[in-house]
Amino acid sequence: MKTTRRAIRRWALSTRLSIFMALIVAVSLALMTGAASYAMRTWMVHELDMSVREDLTHVKNLIENEGVIPAVKAAENIGRSFDASDKESQQTEKHGEESAPLEQSGDLAHSGQSESLPLPPSGLEGPGSHDGQLQLISTSQGIYTGLVRGFRVLTLKQPEIDVLTHVPTTGQYRTVYVGPHGYFRVAAIETSDGTRIVVGQSLDHVYGLTRTLLLIACACACVIAGVAALLGRRWVLREMKPLGAVAQIARQISHKDLSATQTIEPFERVEPTAIVKGTEVGDVSQALNAMIDNVEHAFQARTESEQRLRQFVADASHELRTPLASIQGYTQLLQRNSIDTSTALTRIGAESARMSDLVEDLLLLARLDAGRELNTEPVNIILLAIDALTDAHAASPQHQWNLNIPQGAQAEHCYVRGDEAALRQVFANLLSNARVHTPAGTIVDLSIQPEEAQGTTYFTNTPVDSDAHEQSADKGEENLVITVRDNGPGIPQHLRDTVFDRFVRADTSRTRATGKGSSGLGLSIVSSIVEALGGKVILSTVCEGEEPIADMTHGTIYTVVLPRMNYEETAEQPS
Repeated sequence: MKTTRRAIRRWALSTRLSIFMALIVAVSLALMTGAASYAMRTWMVHELDMSVREDLTHVKNLIENEGVIPAVKAAENIGRSFDASDKESQQTEKHGEESAPLEQSGDLAHSGQSESLPLPPSGLEGPGSHDGQLQLISTSQGIYTGLVRGFRVLTLKQPEIDVLTHVPTTGQYRTVYVGPHGYFRVAAIETSDGTRIVVGQSLDHVYGLTRTLLLIACACACVIAGVAALLGRRWVLREMKPLGAVAQIARQISHKDLSATQTIEPFERVEPTAIVKGTEVGDVSQALNAMIDNVEHAFQARTESEQRLRQFVADASHELRTPLASIQGYTQLLQRNSIDTSTALTRIGAESARMSDLVEDLLLLARLDAGRELNTEPVNIILLAIDALTDAHAASPQHQWNLNIPQGAQAEHCYVRGDEAALRQVFANLLSNARVHTPAGTIVDLSIQPEEAQGTTYFTNTPVDSDAHEQSADKGEENLVITVRDNGPGIPQHLRDTVFDRFVRADTSRTRATGKGSSGLGLSIVSSIVEALGGKVILSTVCEGEEPIADMTHGTIYTVVLPRMNYEETAEQPS
């Protein structure tokens, strides 16, 4: 049994569905055929019972009204009497047990009279009789029986008579088996003078029609089930055709070596026109397309991450190799006494400091990537802005540095929760970026203004994720907006989407010919610190010839939005 079930389960789903549909149709037709046959048989038996009732009433009336047995009456009417010993032998020699003349047909059973042969009961030998009609009349004079078969009246033998004489005289209809003559529907009554009357009708016609109906219905059921199986299979194959496409696409994806290629080609998908929404096959197709989209995006993200990692390792190696090479070169010159000791040590110290700064920046980024939280102590942003702008002016007096900060009561509430050292680095990196990447004479404005979360609009031409700003606006929090704006040449189009990535520099040659080279980590550190403090950084930039933003025709604006401490907390801080 288990082997058979396993073999069936290995069949195609379309085959199993087709067989199941054929079985359902066959069972339904079988039930309908059985019900129809039963109903027809019941109706025919009922009609047969009505005929038996009429025959029983007719025979009873003859006996009660005329007071004679029908068989004896018939013999008196035709004026015939038979000598039992002579006539019986003559009839046996000429005709056997079944006589041709209707009035002498059959060996009429006469219980208790061996010397005479009475005629069958009245009504069987004349008009009105029909095939399968049965009568038995039992009186004190004897038992008279008759059965019409093939236009002849036959008498019953003793075993068959015994079956009929045991039928209760209640007038109820019963089915009895009368030996070789088959089944009969009979009813029996007893008259007032003690005469037993048994009348019956053969059920051969009923059973024959029922068998014929069943055979025809079974043949039709087989044909219909076969047609249903064929049409059902075609329909199932048509409906499940998209599943073949789904399987083909899945096989194509499984045959691809996704681990050996650096670039992932787009995967095949189920055609949208082949997806029928609201169906199981359509749901599977949509789920497969959604899974492919997710897998494809994951592979693209992994590929991009690996590429960024390789670029990061290459850039970090280069940045570290440069000061190491300088330190090694000056050390060799000192060993050969080819350079002044003081000069060599100064250069070695400068390159060591540069390498130390680079390592510290990388370590800070690694900690922020690992999710390490920064200190969250109250920090006065205005004091940090003043210090940062003072340092920037000292580093590049050729630039014009402007500071715009709140005055009066508003200045007392410019506090944020954060790490003071990290925020100082944010200011330093933003101002250093403006100083390094703009020519002398550029105007750099540093401004700090409080912002009601629902009242400020930012102008930008770069894609910005504003989820953090929307969350703070939902809470009704106030923010501090730090803006560093310059009227320099702006950032080229190809760098705008990656300006906050690591080791991204406008000078891709890695040279330091102008002395203004950078490691490319400054803006990445700014973005990571601000996001760790619950804020965001927005870039707005315009180059010469591009559409102006607000009143700016060229230049760059970095906007840092940080959550501001509430008034109750800032009131406790020293001004």
